[in-house]
Amino acid sequence: MQRIRRATLVCLDNDGTIFRSEEVANPAIQREFVRFAALHGLDLPPPDDAAILALTGSPGPVFYREILPPELRHLSEEFRALCIAQEEREVRQYGRFFEGAEELLRDLRAAGKRIALVTNGGASYIGAVAERLGYGERFDGIYYFGKDGLASKADMIRAAVRDLGGEPVMVGDRASDRAAAAAVGCPFIGCAFGYAGSEELAGTRFVAASLADVRDWLLG
Repeated sequence: MQRIRRATLVCLDNDGTIFRSEEVANPAIQREFVRFAALHGLDLPPPDDAAILALTGSPGPVFYREILPPELRHLSEEFRALCIAQEEREVRQYGRFFEGAEELLRDLRAAGKRIALVTNGGASYIGAVAERLGYGERFDGIYYFGKDGLASKADMIRAAVRDLGGEPVMVGDRASDRAAAAAVGCPFIGCAFGYAGSEELAGTRFVAASLADVRDWLLG
């Protein structure tokens, strides 16, 4: 807890931590999946929310390949481009924070903490979220999959430390967030209200039931 309170650089995951991607990304992916399958002669039901959320947080190339049936996975880049175009439209119209996210970002900034977004989302998707929710004014740095060759969340945290300075803490809802924190040797706060199954955060010392818990642990 002392290291969490002492941290001056707060690295936040996006989907399932501060942004409700299931409300905008899931419907877009489900619609595009049915259409894409039909174009290739397959009559398939869309993946349900559980199937999508099980993969949410994966790098885009992994997500869009694994959500497709095996016979279409060689077309995953085409499918990815179609889905992202739909997701961006949904995000720009309906995207919203998790409850407490705006207050958390405001209070971190007021306390003099630096704030970095660390996400496996791609440039265009995160750009749409950033435009919708004003990330440019809320974050000191935004690090996403593929930015300047970044391919892992551990490398994103390292880039944030390099650019912004300070002692980092990672806040996220997936095992990949915990693994990134472990790789760089910084504290981790797991978010049980996000999209991961409970087993992904098993053994995590600090598991938040809401962003209010995150705020309390970071700021007291």
